[in-house]
Amino acid sequence: MAAHAELDRLQASLNFALDTLRKELDNSQLPPLSQHSAVEHPLDDPTTYLPSVGLFEARRLSIACLGELKNLIQSPLDKSMDETFTLYGVACTDTLIKTGIIDYLSDVPNPSQGVPAADLASEFELDSQKLVPILRCCAANGWIRETRDSSFALNRCARTFIEGHAGRRLNFSMPGFMTMIETIPHWVAESDWKLSRSPEQTAFQIAFKTPLLAFSWIMENPDVLIPIADHLQVFGDMSTPSIVADYPWEQLETPVIVDCGGGEGGLVSAILDAHPSFRAIVQDMENVVALTSSIMEDRRPLYIENGVLKVEAKDLFQPQPRIGNEYSFILRHIIHDWPDKEAATILGHVARALGPKSKILIIDMVAVPNVDATATTSVKSFLLDSDTKRPNYSIPSHFGSASKVISGCSMHMLSMINGCERSLREWETLVRGCGLRITNVYPLRAHTSIIECALDTRALL
Repeated sequence: MAAHAELDRLQASLNFALDTLRKELDNSQLPPLSQHSAVEHPLDDPTTYLPSVGLFEARRLSIACLGELKNLIQSPLDKSMDETFTLYGVACTDTLIKTGIIDYLSDVPNPSQGVPAADLASEFELDSQKLVPILRCCAANGWIRETRDSSFALNRCARTFIEGHAGRRLNFSMPGFMTMIETIPHWVAESDWKLSRSPEQTAFQIAFKTPLLAFSWIMENPDVLIPIADHLQVFGDMSTPSIVADYPWEQLETPVIVDCGGGEGGLVSAILDAHPSFRAIVQDMENVVALTSSIMEDRRPLYIENGVLKVEAKDLFQPQPRIGNEYSFILRHIIHDWPDKEAATILGHVARALGPKSKILIIDMVAVPNVDATATTSVKSFLLDSDTKRPNYSIPSHFGSASKVISGCSMHMLSMINGCERSLREWETLVRGCGLRITNVYPLRAHTSIIECALDTRALL
């Protein structure tokens, strides 16, 4: 009988990942994971809790193994139907949020017992015949559970969608978003723009029937601008704890950090809190800096009063006025927004402002090409016991299902503005073209990495 090599390797890998996950939870003195819990687990919110390296890696490997097992076992016809129906899951979750059902289920006296769908329908003036399939779709995706026939309770993970929680702010459904997704095959294969890399000739312009750049359109639609700004703030905050902890800030030789496109200033505030020897400047568009100044005066009044933190207007496509050895620069979630031409313009302006000691910290995702579907990944970083026998396992080099956020973000930026998440090779090409070199890449306990760049003095010889 033939050996079940792939199945056996994945099973060994998953067992190893789960054993490590369990030990890391205990070592971190975290409570056991349970979907039936009535409170969020610390791991549920990366904006406030930074897991150990071992815990982060064990969770990522677990998700990758589960995804590969599903790919190996599931019928491709079922897999195709799964993909087709994915958007219904998004719509169903959005329905529970917008109707207020999520908040209601979180506040009932006995949340674990569940609430009959008929009661929910009556409470929110809905049709129970429509509501039950929506609730069961959300249950299939793990957000809620059916405690008995047609009665439903929140699972722990859905508590992130409660009003005021991070998931609620991260979740948004822009009108026309689904249409943009549906437009992609036509845009890529049939439209007059199929070979264009212009940010003004994308699926976004086709779906929204506008000649405007996506960012310009958003600025003209305040009903969309506010939730998108909230979404982007949380998206950035998800990596902030790891950025502060995992980059060697003490090695930075410049006294001032300039956060280009720094939004509300949350990142540099966190850096200054942890490393008070620095000063910082938040740069953003004219229509953003007034809000940023107000937020900083409220949250960090002493930083503003003492001149430790400044806020100034700056267009990314204009020359950088902060020049020389005094400054290093942060570009978080900026370059992935743009095609190569525009990205090079933004990066080039910053590069020309650098002194010999200056650094540019590009904080973005690094897409890992899945060159070898059986690429073995190192687990040295989270082996708890050096004597532990390492399993002979194989998973995709990009961690498969654990990389869906990266591949999804890449498709989103492509569809919106012809941007993308770049591989390390693509980052090197872009950086080198701006007279820079990559001096180090720091993987974070997040989906992003810090790509540290400096002037390429070799190119000047």
